[in-house]
Amino acid sequence: FKGMSDQALYNLAKPEYAKGDYGHAIRTLNFLTLNFGNSRYLADAQMLLAESDYHNKEFVTARADYQAFLQRYPADPRAADAALGMCRSLAALSPIPERDQTYTSEALATCSNVISDYPSTNQSDSAEVVAQRMRDKLAHREYLDAEFYLRRKLVDSAIKYFGFVVSDYPHSSWAPRALLQVYRANLALGYNDLATQAKQRLISSYPDSQEAKSLAAHGSNG
Repeated sequence: FKGMSDQALYNLAKPEYAKGDYGHAIRTLNFLTLNFGNSRYLADAQMLLAESDYHNKEFVTARADYQAFLQRYPADPRAADAALGMCRSLAALSPIPERDQTYTSEALATCSNVISDYPSTNQSDSAEVVAQRMRDKLAHREYLDAEFYLRRKLVDSAIKYFGFVVSDYPHSSWAPRALLQVYRANLALGYNDLATQAKQRLISSYPDSQEAKSLAAHGSNG
């Protein structure tokens, strides 16, 4: 890059990115952003750098570069894209439900910010799709915790954690499953009134779920 201008560097990075040579684009754009602090191409380079990181699956760095763009250029028309990029980067870091869900929680919070900060936009709609995926994963993790207690015959604790799934993530696909487990666990303990409440809530709140249909079809033997 010796002797190259900021314009030349940016013009080099664009085709590198376009042909999917993200590693070279990242090196070019990093040099530009680090050495040309007053460049008129700086905002474009910062955004292209974040996009290159993301497509190169360097999601931690992508999140940081999207955030840097958002902090430096909050009034830029691409601010919503940068915010959505942060949302997607964190979601890409979200692990399987059995592992620590810190990134999943961060992704949900960040995506929720996109929805509230940029309402009625395509970015907001896209963020809602990602946010729902993160809610489902967090609900799944809560469900697994409940099953852990159930397997160890700690039924009261299991009921408590199944309840968390329903109260914390009512719109997740795991909520009706959790309510079915609350019903069955209470029935096994002889808490027939609580079992009936769980059954009625499942059928009324999630009538289209497989769990509700199964329970309604089999009556008290569900």
